[in-house]
Amino acid sequence: MEISSTITETEPQKFALPVDSEHKATEFHLFSAAAPHMRAFHLSWISFFSCFVSTFAAPPLLPIIRDNLNLTATDIGNAGVASVSGAVFARIAMGTACDLFGPRLASASLILLTAPAVYFTSIASSPISFLLVRFFTGFSLATFVSAQFWMSSMFSGPVVGTANGVAAGWGNLGGGATQLIMPLVFSLIRDIGAVKFTAWRLAFFIPALFQTLSAFAILIFGQDLPDGNYQRLQNSGNKQKDKFSRVFYHGITNYRGWILALTYGYCF
Repeated sequence: MEISSTITETEPQKFALPVDSEHKATEFHLFSAAAPHMRAFHLSWISFFSCFVSTFAAPPLLPIIRDNLNLTATDIGNAGVASVSGAVFARIAMGTACDLFGPRLASASLILLTAPAVYFTSIASSPISFLLVRFFTGFSLATFVSAQFWMSSMFSGPVVGTANGVAAGWGNLGGGATQLIMPLVFSLIRDIGAVKFTAWRLAFFIPALFQTLSAFAILIFGQDLPDGNYQRLQNSGNKQKDKFSRVFYHGITNYRGWILALTYGYCF
């Protein structure tokens, strides 16, 4: 009796963009939202943009906030420093989080953890509480790290610089856009009938909601790598699961990282 065997070969995964051997895109199509490469690009810059809008939402409304909370020039200056200093610590942790859990989960988690601080800005009642909400909101700026990590995971050498540059640049644009957004939102709420000391508080629900929705969009539509998310790939054995000690050791012993840190620091 002759036994016939049928060998079923797995169909190679197809992508909308040309890819290399690691399935990283070799082309960058700005106006495409094709999964997973360009979708990750748009999710990364939009979420980063939302965090910049939230972090710098207060300065455009400072004349009203100052009068409502009786802020001094020192209080305003300290709050401004706090909003940026929070990001310093968060960015150190974000790189490790991306290595361990993937940029999708790392960025969405940070955005959701810091969104309450934006909501709580609406109930700030003293200089200290105002400083604290700005400090914790500033942690969200570490999404810069996850955005860069995500782009480097999705795009190959010939185009990764473009992807990183545009994602970071458009994300940073949120710091300027909020100078227009917040006064418009405040004016709209005030024109509806709210007094100015209530209107500025209600206005903070807009960046807070924007930030929250961007996190859910990442979780629902995002993907860590061209071939899937970290957890699925680790469970299937297609990706090694890293340990914190190993990631930290390789991070601090990589001379390229120290060179980049020094040049980045000197720029500031």
